[in-house]
Amino acid sequence: MTMTRRTLGLGALALGTAAALPFTARAEAFAVRMTGQHRGLLRGEGFAIPTYHVNFVTSQQATSVASITARTRLAMVMEGPDQALMRRLTNEAYADLRAQMETAGLALMPVEETRAMTREARLEELPGNQEIAGIGPGITIGASLKRGWASFGPDAAPALSALRGMRGPGLGQIGAISALNPLNRRPEMAGKVALAPSLVLDFARMDAARPGLFGGAASVNGNVAFGLLAESQVSAVKPARLGMGTPGVFRVRDSVFSPTRFAELVQGGAAVRAGPSFADTIDDSYRAIQRARGDAVVIDIPVWEGLVRDAYRGYNAAVVEAVRSQQG
Repeated sequence: MTMTRRTLGLGALALGTAAALPFTARAEAFAVRMTGQHRGLLRGEGFAIPTYHVNFVTSQQATSVASITARTRLAMVMEGPDQALMRRLTNEAYADLRAQMETAGLALMPVEETRAMTREARLEELPGNQEIAGIGPGITIGASLKRGWASFGPDAAPALSALRGMRGPGLGQIGAISALNPLNRRPEMAGKVALAPSLVLDFARMDAARPGLFGGAASVNGNVAFGLLAESQVSAVKPARLGMGTPGVFRVRDSVFSPTRFAELVQGGAAVRAGPSFADTIDDSYRAIQRARGDAVVIDIPVWEGLVRDAYRGYNAAVVEAVRSQQG
């Protein structure tokens, strides 16, 4: 017998209730704090921003397995924001960081000079300045959480292949640390520091409980909530005239979620992956083209846009403060 427990939060109201309660957009402060920054990495006479990734989580799937016949799965798919909107917000986030750094008195390499440098250093850019990924196949033993995402870079500082994907601890972070090494020994970077932010924004919080050693119910939980994740980080390198310079990463200390209601939940309203035998095919709205159904999280665009702007401003402010704290 499959045991399922599903919890829907403030943003995940049923359609009838949601229709009676209008969405309201409001400015919201995201109190973001950084960890891992140090003077040996961030102290410089000037700064370059060769890229700025914004990663939007677009689908989530929580699976819990007690036995071959006792398992449960909860899937949510974000619907509404299109690629054009995500690209525009990515451009805004990059411009906002540059503006905040300049206001703080941190000298910045001009945009065109930075762009020319990344090309000459042969930093490989993501094809189409994007990465779109659905939830891939796999076998769950115990419990698992999987995600799909859409990542973009700004037009003036495209996304880099070496920083692609949702970066977590371990091998992903090791790759991020070395991503900017081609900027070493560049004469225009003498005394400067290169920064490559990667912001991760989510639309739901999900959990899958692993059954106990001696059995137990398979259960999953999920609630709709806009969040700025602790996976958001900044890859950096302080190049050297000779050798490899000082590479490193600093990141958001804790995930920050908003209580603002920004979406409606339509149960069974989205196509999702049904099992490992199906092809990983997604459409223009990042939905898997399959017969299995999951829950659609239908976004109220103006409210969601406001939350994205509040989030990138808070993240950028934390980046600026982290850099400023290491100067002098």
